[in-house]
Amino acid sequence: MIVASKRPLPRALLAGGLLFVAAVIGGVAWRRHHAAATTDTSSATTAQAPSSGASDNDDSPTAILLGLARTSIRENRLIAPQGNNAFEYYMSVLDLDKTNATAQEALRESFPQASDQIDRAILDKDLDEAQREITLLREYDPDNYVLLILGAKLDAQRKLVTAEDEARALAIRQAAAGK
Repeated sequence: MIVASKRPLPRALLAGGLLFVAAVIGGVAWRRHHAAATTDTSSATTAQAPSSGASDNDDSPTAILLGLARTSIRENRLIAPQGNNAFEYYMSVLDLDKTNATAQEALRESFPQASDQIDRAILDKDLDEAQREITLLREYDPDNYVLLILGAKLDAQRKLVTAEDEARALAIRQAAAGK
């Protein structure tokens, strides 16, 4: 059985891409702000905007990543697909700001649901995806006992699939030899 290796994108590449997107969005926002600053109405609105924390209008990389993570949650992309899911976005936020309370809380709260999705992937025999997802959650909490259990369950399922494949191969060989 030949299994194609799925290598996750390095976090630095993901962060670099997101910073590029942030720069583009920032440039667009700057142009809009600069054009709007010529009118009195937009100047008054800008002056009233909150200046502390990451607001919805904040164009910082952290705010953009948090927005992408919230969108991923709404679209039920908690841990999949690779490179475009809430867990990876929140982990990227923590790469930029290790003390970000929003990302820490979201990861903690979504961990049980993410674990359930991994369990489902194992039961559906999507073993490579389940391995990727376990690895992703281990980046957040490497010593979590649930991940140890899921890892053992994944190993057992791999052995079961291998045994099934070997039994099919033997049946095919026997059928071919009997003809």
